[in-house]
Amino acid sequence: MSADTYSERMTKRWNLADTTRLAIVVGVLFSGLLFSISVRATSAATPLPRAITPPSQAYLMSFHTCVTGATNCMSPANHIVQLAQSSDAVSWSLVPGWQSYRGSVPDVFRRGNTIYVYSTSGLLRIDATTGETSSSAVTISEGSFVDPSIAQLSDGRLILFFLPGIGGQDPAACAPGESSCVRQIRSAVEVAGSDGTQFTVDAGARVTETITSGSFSDPDIFFNGSEWVLYVSRGPSVHAYTSSTLQGSFVYQGIVSNLIGGVPSGLRLPDGSVATYVHSNVGASTEIRRATTATGTTRITAFQTVLTAQSLGLGSHAESPGIAVNTAGLSCATCAAGATSTTAPTTSPNTTAAPTSGVSPTSARSGSACSKLGATAKSGKINLVCRKVGKKTIWVKR
Repeated sequence: MSADTYSERMTKRWNLADTTRLAIVVGVLFSGLLFSISVRATSAATPLPRAITPPSQAYLMSFHTCVTGATNCMSPANHIVQLAQSSDAVSWSLVPGWQSYRGSVPDVFRRGNTIYVYSTSGLLRIDATTGETSSSAVTISEGSFVDPSIAQLSDGRLILFFLPGIGGQDPAACAPGESSCVRQIRSAVEVAGSDGTQFTVDAGARVTETITSGSFSDPDIFFNGSEWVLYVSRGPSVHAYTSSTLQGSFVYQGIVSNLIGGVPSGLRLPDGSVATYVHSNVGASTEIRRATTATGTTRITAFQTVLTAQSLGLGSHAESPGIAVNTAGLSCATCAAGATSTTAPTTSPNTTAAPTSGVSPTSARSGSACSKLGATAKSGKINLVCRKVGKKTIWVKR
């Protein structure tokens, strides 16, 4: 959900008194190496030393923990990226052979045969068949970004939702002395041939809010079956916005979590319900929790713990969940490194309609549940249609 600046961890702990995000140039000392986050790029990714075992279960969760022995787990310099998998989106275990690496607030997304893990270390790509990995820096066409979240356009390109960086101050909050300020969530579209490493910023904002206190950060974008939902973290709370199009204006719908969990991630499940994940402080620990609702936009009064660092032998802090479906989803012929496109990037708002499949674009696959009879979708090169088969409504090949 985020490739963020040095002070991001302070925001995640909801203690902004001493926080400053250096959005223009940030130096973070990782194992004696100085990585710089500039107006154009995040830092270069730390490659895994060898291939991992390809994730085989239906769902993926990226999150970060604290390096063993660290005395300050509020510092992103002490965060390490983890990747878990699950067959039911409830019980989670680390991907076998996972090689953790320095990085904070990661997000995960699968397209085709590639799993993309974004963090403060840049982009790590995983081959879903072989487990081979590669790493790259990430750039946007203008300004700087923090707190990115990834979705996919109907043509297969990735779209990045983010909080714009502000040089010399925390972009999630008003500057000292300001009684109010305007904050936005914006989006950017993947450049053809960049394989998730370059993005062109869209015109306009997806959300614009005037805030008078607290923070406004950590957007998370997902499709709930009928419309796009954009979560925004307001400290230990979550607010929801919706739109029929990814690049349009999102409308405020209400509070999903009120002081019981923030830094959210949403996922539409095969039965049509939405699972909302947050992280919450529990004593001196931080754990990842989940609750389900019909649309992902209504108030949640209680979350259930689904992952702790202790259960995985990873200390006491598990934070910043990013959830994805581990299926190929939509392919993109022009997105792979070295590919070219004959069409201009889509950078104007209101041009991308919600998927007609009735599910998130990345979850349509033969045999999986669907909700709208007659709807169509693609899984790789396979054309699918939503049909009634026995007592189930599922995707079948056309």
